[in-house]
Amino acid sequence: MKKTFPLITVIKKMVPLLLLSVFLLPMAARAEIKAGSVELSPFAGYNFFESRQNLKDRPVFGGRLGYNFTDHFGIEAAGAFTKSRVDDSSKPMNREGEFTSPIDGVKITTYHLDLLYHFMTEGKFNPFITAGYGAINYSPKINNKNMSAVDFGVGAKYWLGDNFALRVDVRDNLIVDEQISNIEATFGIVFAFGGKKHEAAVVSNAPRASNTVEISDTTAPTVTFTAPDNGATAVPVNHKVNAAFSKEMDTKTLDVTTFAVKKGREPVAGTVTSEASTATFAPAHDFEKGTLYTATVSTGARDTAGNALANNYMWEFTTGLAADTTAPTVVFTSPVNGATAAPVKQRINVAFSKAMDPATLTASTFTVKQGSVPVAGKVTSVGSNATFASAKDLEKGKSYTATVTTGAKDMAGNALPGIYVWNFTAFATPKVVAVLATLQNSHFDYNSAVISENGKTILNNNTKTMKTDPKMKILVSGYTSASGTPEYNQKLSERRAVAVKDYLVKTGGIDGNRITTIGYGEAHPAVYEAVPADKLSAAALANMRVLVEVVEE
Repeated sequence: MKKTFPLITVIKKMVPLLLLSVFLLPMAARAEIKAGSVELSPFAGYNFFESRQNLKDRPVFGGRLGYNFTDHFGIEAAGAFTKSRVDDSSKPMNREGEFTSPIDGVKITTYHLDLLYHFMTEGKFNPFITAGYGAINYSPKINNKNMSAVDFGVGAKYWLGDNFALRVDVRDNLIVDEQISNIEATFGIVFAFGGKKHEAAVVSNAPRASNTVEISDTTAPTVTFTAPDNGATAVPVNHKVNAAFSKEMDTKTLDVTTFAVKKGREPVAGTVTSEASTATFAPAHDFEKGTLYTATVSTGARDTAGNALANNYMWEFTTGLAADTTAPTVVFTSPVNGATAAPVKQRINVAFSKAMDPATLTASTFTVKQGSVPVAGKVTSVGSNATFASAKDLEKGKSYTATVTTGAKDMAGNALPGIYVWNFTAFATPKVVAVLATLQNSHFDYNSAVISENGKTILNNNTKTMKTDPKMKILVSGYTSASGTPEYNQKLSERRAVAVKDYLVKTGGIDGNRITTIGYGEAHPAVYEAVPADKLSAAALANMRVLVEVVEE
């Protein structure tokens, strides 16, 4: 007598194996069940017949043809054939559905249409559940009824390639009329055709300028500056209205519909111009005297990534009784005029006495040249400051000339009274290996480059070290406090550095070609000076120094 395999027993044995496969089989980074794909799957396995049918368990062969509506849901038609024999020919036939002597061979053909639901569709391993309806044909017949059947079970597919997989199924084929359950366990292969792959959430494998993943810009821009300020009073009647943003803006989104000025509820006629991260509203006529105005930048304003302002930005100002006719002036530059140690990556900055019209500060009104050759770069401006960013590093040891022309105008339209020019030299700071000596302010005569006797003693001690290695390169750097003008401090720091070099060469006997001097002025303080005017503060005295350093070039 053969051993019986009821459905519950088989499922209890198979389900743990399927679940274990989830953890043992490697996972893929893309979907293998593809919506719209057609699958052809031949299979072979074993049929386990219910004992009362008195049939031997025998191999089963068949095939399936399926279609996946989505990556989860599919439908398939299946057919299978089994050739079995009577198990116990001595057993009497007690009711329909049983086989015994004189019957020997029995042929069973199964047809059914099934629905499938796949799990874990984005991996190589895809468990699924299935249920369907069909018919079973026995030859010879069990009875004279139509032999309808329902089936349900579990299975899994494991993809070895984009269009090829292994498949295992365990299902119960239940003959409805006789209430007979036959268990079918099969193993097959799957050939898939067509279908739409999942879009892979990875960066293209094409060569890139860097190995970083591109991330979309979703940060909303904000208004960082306005002119006039919010709540400003006595604003000149001929003053333009300006707004600066935290990011570069899409200039097509900045016009009179998104940047407006109103007197009460009455719109003010005017035009809007924008450049990079700034926008300016120019009224068609002077504002009315002593009147309150409201400026608004709406959420229609967007940055170059398409991100809109999170909220409308509004500010108010009140006009005065007169127009502004005072010309702006340059009050500060960086590097300062005559600087000999401008970093090669230095951005050239200029500050004015008044808020300037960004539209008038461009590459034609703010220029930088190396000799007579223009330096390529970009000009940006916010409020009273403008910056020239060179397209590439400045050249070490080269002299540059920066110029702001009279085309630069303030927000009232007043032009710079004359062309403003300043010069500086680019310098690439070498790598410092060691500090040989530090001369403080007390090692020089007051407000001069004359070295005191104590300072000379320190230098004399260090010339011995310098002579032990003729290849040693020396950098002498001068620094000052913040007291005084930037231009004066720059010159004083340079004179003190040169004085130290001269002493080392003339008195110490060191080859002058080994020594480089540079003056930083007040640009690189060692300590923050809370009160720059206090030239005798501890911070100011700490900043007044000359460093003698060993460097690598």
